[in-house]
Amino acid sequence: MIFDELACWRRYVPHRNASEFCQAIEFLRTFSPDIAVGKHVFKEGLIYANVQEYTPKKLAEGAMEYHRDFVDVQTLLAGTEYIYYSPLAGLTEKSAFDAEKDCGFYYFDPASALACKLQPGNFAMLFPEEGHMPCIECMEDPGTVKKVVLKIHRSIFE
Repeated sequence: MIFDELACWRRYVPHRNASEFCQAIEFLRTFSPDIAVGKHVFKEGLIYANVQEYTPKKLAEGAMEYHRDFVDVQTLLAGTEYIYYSPLAGLTEKSAFDAEKDCGFYYFDPASALACKLQPGNFAMLFPEEGHMPCIECMEDPGTVKKVVLKIHRSIFE
């Protein structure tokens, strides 16, 4: 997992396929709070973004998710939430991996989790097989969140 300010994204450019990664981040940086909710495709099968709007959930309602094929770059356009990171080793599987959705779930274990406060201007980059639990409420800002989850196929990093 990488957690940093969005302005510092160039630190994380992979040596291979640097151009595609840079294009993906520049695509992400074009999004503003008035963008439509839904899927926005940049390169079919390789790079797309899901724009979501929701009220974050309580910590007890969350589950650790992971992916196998796509790297997540998550950033907020409005609001604040917590995203938790945890290695999957030692966690208990909650539901089987769904290859079509590229997503599986484990039960949350607070003893192994690291909380990061996600807000406009920063980002979390989560690689395949890294457990993460986004969409968790921040008591100091419990309002609506507008988020972009940029999905970048793992082949760009290999």
